[in-house]
Amino acid sequence: MCEPRNRTGESMNHGQIGLTRLNGELHRLRDRDAQEFTIDAGIAVADLVRTTLGPNGLDKMLVDSGRIVVTNDGASILDRMGIDHPTAKVFVETAASQNARVGDGTTTAVIVAAELLRNATGLLDRGIHPTAITNGYQLASKHATATLAANAIEVDRDDTDTLERTVQTAVTGKWDRDAAARFAALTVRAVRSVEGGGKAGLDRLTLKAFPGGSLADAELVEGLAIDLGSSSTTLVSPDAELPTVFEDARIALIDDQLTIETADAVSRVSIDSPDDRTAFTEYEESIYSEYVTDLVDAGVDVVFCQKSIDEPVRSLLANAGIVPVERTRQDELHKLARTTGAEPVQSTDELGPRSVGRATTVERRPINTTELIVVRTPAAEHRSLILRGGTVHVAEETKRIVETCIRSLVALLEESAVVPGGGAPEIELAYRLRSYADGVDGREQFAVGAFADALESVPRTLASTAGMDPIDTILALRTEHDRGNQYDGIDVESRRIGDLAEKRVFDPLRVRQRALVNATEAANTLLRVDDVIAASRSAEGHGHDHGTSSDSGGYPWAIGH
Repeated sequence: MCEPRNRTGESMNHGQIGLTRLNGELHRLRDRDAQEFTIDAGIAVADLVRTTLGPNGLDKMLVDSGRIVVTNDGASILDRMGIDHPTAKVFVETAASQNARVGDGTTTAVIVAAELLRNATGLLDRGIHPTAITNGYQLASKHATATLAANAIEVDRDDTDTLERTVQTAVTGKWDRDAAARFAALTVRAVRSVEGGGKAGLDRLTLKAFPGGSLADAELVEGLAIDLGSSSTTLVSPDAELPTVFEDARIALIDDQLTIETADAVSRVSIDSPDDRTAFTEYEESIYSEYVTDLVDAGVDVVFCQKSIDEPVRSLLANAGIVPVERTRQDELHKLARTTGAEPVQSTDELGPRSVGRATTVERRPINTTELIVVRTPAAEHRSLILRGGTVHVAEETKRIVETCIRSLVALLEESAVVPGGGAPEIELAYRLRSYADGVDGREQFAVGAFADALESVPRTLASTAGMDPIDTILALRTEHDRGNQYDGIDVESRRIGDLAEKRVFDPLRVRQRALVNATEAANTLLRVDDVIAASRSAEGHGHDHGTSSDSGGYPWAIGH
């Protein structure tokens, strides 16, 4: 777990900085001490992921109980670290929000938020009230997002090359150039294949990742893929050999189990004589036979059961030529219903013509040590992206990266606009915000200038991870943007300043806008804190929750008003 430290390098765990209950009194940090407590925590979190920014960003190795994860994704790193510090969690939530909405820009949002806090420290030292700072930051954020939109480059939704290049920017540095280009193309093809009415139909796109292959083995499959390794146990009894492909298949969905029902309070059955055993066996066989007869009469070829299927039933179904799949996940059962037109029923005797779905083909495909069932329908609306990796970790990381690609592409398709990468928009916004600050009244003017300085932390970090001199790079970029070259940024491959739009290095407009909004919200949330109280569990039981959770685990209680 992460334990942020303050400027002197001391642990910022609240138990070590005097936030404890002594002699019945509630100890607290107030005013500037509280501000330093929150600001230092945010900066410490940002420093954890700062070096992962950009195509040349470095990876972090996370070790948890012997399990090793290597990644350079900011949201993934912060999520896996189990950070306990209450105010540092604001940054973790910022990264999670950025990742959930647009898939990319998480590290940028965290770095900018940290720089806003760092710059606020100097303003607080000059006696500027936190309200003036947060108001100035809010003004700057609104002006910056509006400026981004006004200067964005419009993209034709049918311009596949630009779509692929924009997606490729989101994953550059995570794979080599050829792999990034391949997965960018695969992502665009997958999302466009389920697009309808100008919207991305991601509910019709399934992602599956499997170890035991290479990145080049990834493929886009027409149909819904069900992973039997994660969705069910044994597919069929070994007593029967079933075909690997069913043509014109009929599908049944059982939203329950195919077992012998017992009363909840009955844990065992007592058999006192051979006749009792015979009667019980006959009872079981009759129930199992009814299941199979119902399915055969309905003409079912494949039955997906949400819960378990007893072994005798699976054997009888296999002998009848029916593929039984048990413990199908609820979400996959819903996808099957939407894809095939089948209606989930509670028992086999409810099956009828309206509840049985149809599929053009149902195919069983072996993948490494597991097996897939691919369901294809006449409408062919569903697609499945099958990803591979040499190990379980590589396969999971590949899936995460592709999910980032998909969310980034969706953000692009919704706005149909991009901005150059390489820190170009941040330098341009900083340049324009400094001019805008001159027209802002009051002390908010200083906060707008501090916001501009914070934005330059992005190209400065990119220069550092690329092996360039950060100071010289920022000065060179300022000079070019002062000359009107608003698309000039850092070309990390050549380690030179250049026109990133000309080099077709793009980020979706929405990704950059959300990064600014999330960074501003995170910084302002922490800057408004003027009192931190160490509340014990016993103190929270007084009947007033003040809008907080009843179980804070002893974390400090931030009161802004």
